[in-house]
Amino acid sequence: MTTVQIAGKAVPVTSDVSAELTQLAINSSVFRDWANGLEPRFRIDAVRIQSVDLFGSRVGFVKCVATAFVDNEEHKIPGILFLRGGAVGILFEIHCEGALYSLVVRQPRLPVGRALFPEIPAGMLDGSGAFKGMAAKEIEEETGITINAAQLVDLTELAYGDQYKGMYPSVGACDEFMKLFLFREAMTRAQLDGLRGHLSGLREHGEYITVDIVPFEDLWRVAPDAKTLSALCLRDRLHATGRLCLPAVAPAPAPAPAPAPAH
Repeated sequence: MTTVQIAGKAVPVTSDVSAELTQLAINSSVFRDWANGLEPRFRIDAVRIQSVDLFGSRVGFVKCVATAFVDNEEHKIPGILFLRGGAVGILFEIHCEGALYSLVVRQPRLPVGRALFPEIPAGMLDGSGAFKGMAAKEIEEETGITINAAQLVDLTELAYGDQYKGMYPSVGACDEFMKLFLFREAMTRAQLDGLRGHLSGLREHGEYITVDIVPFEDLWRVAPDAKTLSALCLRDRLHATGRLCLPAVAPAPAPAPAPAPAH
């Protein structure tokens, strides 16, 4: 058994995994961020680490159970924790020939039993806090589109400021938060058609991604995942309340004419 400092208190930690994995877990950013982010109203008396998943040499997920109380009450509160940290999601708003489209990626999602589950592009954060840079990187990895991070609008920051880190998909047991961004761009029909069916993803990370283009007005019916629906809701409500300006997007430049054949 070891101890970890939580709110200035040495909390005993037991573990179902090796001593090496236990130490990696309590030193990881996901565990430290959880422990350091607790409001003072919480009291943690013990933590038991049940499993640790590594992504290479980096801790990805930590599953644990805490003996926890709130407001000095004597009855324990639910303490099951799945710690995985933050992520980013990107809502595409593509303007093409007077119509509006969005982009989804379809990939295997084993927990829900779907081989081509549709969702907006997303990815985990690496703890650096460079949210826009990570979002831009995810766009390129999942769609092949290279963009400038300055083109991204942070919808969650516009909505919540620094009160919350982002949108929380499942707070009953998971610490995950998502920074949701809006990316607006004009494309030619050829560019749009070139994206449809594009295969991407990092195979070494187990990613098998197919890009699809859908009418923007149909996105809510096509992609049933929380980040897609939340990004749509934030975009619409922020715009309706005047907190998000959606100026006209300049048309995509026409492709250069083919050079004349030499005589």
